[in-house]
Amino acid sequence: MKIIADVGGTRGRWVLVNKKIIKTVETTGFNPYSFKVSSLEKIIISLKLSFIDYEVDKIIYYGAGINNIETINLVEGILKKYFKNTQIDVFSDLLGSCRSLCKNKKGVVSILGTGSNSCYYDGKEINMQINSLGYLLGDEGSGYALGRSFLKKYLRKELNGKLSNDFENIYKIRHDNYKILYEKNSNKWISSLANFINKNKDDKILNELILDHFNYYFHEIICKYNSKDLYLSGSIAYFFEDEIKKVSESFDVNIIKIIKDPINHLVEYHVK
Repeated sequence: MKIIADVGGTRGRWVLVNKKIIKTVETTGFNPYSFKVSSLEKIIISLKLSFIDYEVDKIIYYGAGINNIETINLVEGILKKYFKNTQIDVFSDLLGSCRSLCKNKKGVVSILGTGSNSCYYDGKEINMQINSLGYLLGDEGSGYALGRSFLKKYLRKELNGKLSNDFENIYKIRHDNYKILYEKNSNKWISSLANFINKNKDDKILNELILDHFNYYFHEIICKYNSKDLYLSGSIAYFFEDEIKKVSESFDVNIIKIIKDPINHLVEYHVK
């Protein structure tokens, strides 16, 4: 039996398969650039207990922040510590999205979730990639970037009164008390504001904010690839599909496919 895992910055899905899905376990997410190694160990210890009744001979891990040999070795080492005598394959979540969306087709592939990432996929491998740079410098198009733009509007009192009041009642924040923004792991909280934005996107100011957000994403990222075919995965891509398609038309980019979650597609890819 094998486990196929898709681990993003917010949550992880671990699927035990043996020709068909036997069991699915959901955990918190992990990114080696924003989490301590101990947090991954806690996930794996809990996972080991969830699969204690099964003999696992292979784990295929697709994860956020897997972009060099150091991060591959880090995740691989922890998995081997708890799943001894098990073959471990560690890949980036971006390659996971490529395999889920494209199969053997070519095009630009981008993840829009808590963070963002992108590449050009030639049908077999990633052969060009614009560095995401993370939430401090980049992550254009992401939930974090969208939430940050919204907060600036709110704190500068550029939203209408009802929208501001609704936001304050739900998130317990005020114009004169926003210390939560500077607390540990505040990037997760800021990213979560995309849910509020999505529910209120008929508001004129928010609609303009969303379109500006994706215009910037296309200008900074997508238009720098030499391809007009775009494949998207992630919650932001899924929930803002209409707005992304509207913006893509002005850049003459074809949205080929959008999926919210790659895990089931990865199971199909690996289970022949």
